[in-house]
Amino acid sequence: MGSLMIETFRRIKVQRALRNILGLASICCALANGGCGSVTPSISSPNTVQRADWGMSLLSGGTVGAGQVPAKFSFDVSATPDCTNDFVVFNTALLGSFGSSANIVAFNNLYSTQGIAGGLCNQDGPSVYWSYFTGIGRTRTSVALSLDGSKVAFVEDGGFGTAVLNILKWKAGEGSGVASPVAVDQDISGSPWTACTAGNSCIATVSFSGTAMDSISAPFVDYANDVIYVGDNLGSLHKFTGVFNGTPAEVTTGWPIVVNSAHALASPVYDSGSGNIFVGDAAGRLSYVRDASSTVGSCVSGTPSPPCLGATTQQVGTAGAIVDGPILDSTSGFVFAVNGTDTLNNGTILQANTSLTSQVQLSIGGTAASSPGTLYGGAFDQTYVDSSAGHTAGFMYVCGKDPAHINRPAIYQLSFTSAGVLNSVGTPLLMNSTNDGAACSPVTEINNTGSSSASGEWIFFSIGGFAANAAPIPPTSNCRASVSATNGNKGCMIGINLTNAANPAINPGGTWPPANAFFNTPGTNNNANAVALLRNNAGSSSGIIVDNVSASSQTSNIYFSVSNTGGTGPGLPNCNTTTGVGCAVKLTQSNLN
Repeated sequence: MGSLMIETFRRIKVQRALRNILGLASICCALANGGCGSVTPSISSPNTVQRADWGMSLLSGGTVGAGQVPAKFSFDVSATPDCTNDFVVFNTALLGSFGSSANIVAFNNLYSTQGIAGGLCNQDGPSVYWSYFTGIGRTRTSVALSLDGSKVAFVEDGGFGTAVLNILKWKAGEGSGVASPVAVDQDISGSPWTACTAGNSCIATVSFSGTAMDSISAPFVDYANDVIYVGDNLGSLHKFTGVFNGTPAEVTTGWPIVVNSAHALASPVYDSGSGNIFVGDAAGRLSYVRDASSTVGSCVSGTPSPPCLGATTQQVGTAGAIVDGPILDSTSGFVFAVNGTDTLNNGTILQANTSLTSQVQLSIGGTAASSPGTLYGGAFDQTYVDSSAGHTAGFMYVCGKDPAHINRPAIYQLSFTSAGVLNSVGTPLLMNSTNDGAACSPVTEINNTGSSSASGEWIFFSIGGFAANAAPIPPTSNCRASVSATNGNKGCMIGINLTNAANPAINPGGTWPPANAFFNTPGTNNNANAVALLRNNAGSSSGIIVDNVSASSQTSNIYFSVSNTGGTGPGLPNCNTTTGVGCAVKLTQSNLN
C-alpha cells in the first residue's frame, strides 16, 4: 500500500513510518523495526559448534525490555552494508552511573563473528561505537533515531520521579562499553542545535511537564514536523517540538492531553493520513488525540478544537491492558490494537476505523485468565504492503495464545476482505505442546526474497521458557536438542519462511498453519530456524529488529536483547553464562547462527 502506515511503538516499525512520510518504497523495511526467510537447524549441540552470532554484555539486569526494541542504522535495507557507519543502539534499563553503567550504548562492525574473526567486517565480534552516561535514571523504552542517524531520542525516568526526554548527538569513540560510559561533552538544553559546538557530543534534556514517570511508552517521531509524541504512567500524552533540527522543547499550550487519567499509556503512533495520534492504555482502551492537522474525528465534549482528546474510544476486549503501540494502515484507514490480558477472550485483537466509530474484534486468546500473558502487535506480509486500498490482499501475523489452553504461544495468520476489513484469525500455529506460561515476543517480518542466503520472506519471534516442548520446532533442532537436566527449560528464537509456507510443493496445501513435514523435513528447503535462548519460564526476548537484504557474509541479521536466569546459555555467546546478565545479541537470519 503506497502510503501504508505499519507503525507500532516498537522501532521495528519506524521504517514504515518513514515510508508513509517520504513515500520511499526502498526503505519499507529499513528502519528500526523489520518487515520491508533458512535451512533446517543443525542437530549438533550449540555448546560444541562454532557460533557465528555475537553477544555483548549489558551487565546485570541490562535489557532493552519486553516488547521494546533496539534501533538500527542505516535505514535502507538495500544499501551496501558498511562496517564503520552502520550501527545498532541499545537502551539498557540500568540505573545510570558515571564511568560504570551506561544508559545507552551503540555497536558498529556489526557484520562479524564472535570467537573467531569472520564476516564482512572480519573481526572477533562487534566494536563499541559509543556509550554514554546521561543521568541516574533508567532508559526503559525503545530509542528513536534521526533520519541521518546522527542523533538519538530516548526517555529516561530521571531518577527523581519525573521522566525526561533526552536527545543525544553522539560522537564516535566516546565510551568503551556498558561498564565504561562517558558523559556527553556539552549540554545544550533550552538552546537550538546550532549551539552544539562542532566536534562535540551534545545532549538536550527536556523534563516532562508534571511529575509523571514513563515505564512503557516509547517516543514516536513525526519526522516531517520534527515532533515527538510520548505517553506517561499517569495517562497523559506529551508533545515535543524541534527535537532533531530545532530547539527541543515540550509544548505546554493545550498539551499534555489527559487520555485516561491514572492509567499508564503504551507507545503512541502518529498517523499522517488522519492527523491523529493513537494510543492504548492500562485499562485496555484505545483512544485518539487530534492535533492541529487532524482531519478525522471530533473533539471530546467541552473542547472546541484541536489539540484535543478524540470524542470516541474503543475497548479492546474487557478490562486488561494494552502494552504495545497500535498498528496503522493509513491507506485503508484502519488502526489495530492488541490486548493480551482482557477478560473477554484472554487475548483480543481489534481493528477500527481512524475515527474509532466502528470496529471488529476477534479472539486470539486462551481458555482462562489465570497466569495471563501480555501480547504485542503483529506484522503484515509483503503482499499486504504491496496491495492498494479497496484491493487488500495478504496477511498479518501476530503471536496470540493456544485457544485450547491457558497461556501457550500460537502464531495467527489474520486475513482481510478486499476492502481491508479483518474477517478471520484462522487456525493458529501452536508453539508449545505441554506447558503453560511461556511468553511470546512481538513478531518481525522481512522480505529477503532472492537477495541473500536467507532467501524468502520471513517472520521472526521468540517464545519464553518451556521451548523444549514446543512444536513445530523439530526435536533435533538447536533449541530442543540442547535441553538437559542442568540447562532446564529455556526460550527459543524462531524464524519461519513465509514464501515456502505458501508453496504447495514444499508445504502440502500451501496453507496456514504449515504441515509438520514443513518443519521436520531435512534438506535445503529453507523452511524454519530455531535456536535456544536461556530465559525464565515466562520471559521471551525483547522485540527484534532486522537489517539488510544482502548476500555478503554476516550482513542479513536480527538484533535483540535477552536475559539469563542462571547457568550456561546454550546457543548464545559467552555473555549469557552469568546469572542475571543481559546480552545485546546479533543472529544471522540464515539458520540463526
